[in-house]
Amino acid sequence: MREPLTASRTTTQRVPHDLTRLVYELLDAHDDTVQLAHEGAVEEWQWHLRYLRDLQRVGREILADTTSP
Repeated sequence: MREPLTASRTTTQRVPHDLTRLVYELLDAHDDTVQLAHEGAVEEWQWHLRYLRDLQRVGREILADTTSP
């Protein structure tokens, strides 16, 4: 499992980089979820759910940064 992606206050030049990182992080999170479900790793679910909530929050921040003037 990976540590959650952290939002960085971006300039216009950094936005594409942050979006690319976000997409890769979402793909990795999906793969981690599938693996945990397949393995039945019950004890790791609590950590993984916190990671997904953090990822959702950071993703929303990055998306907000891309749409703000």
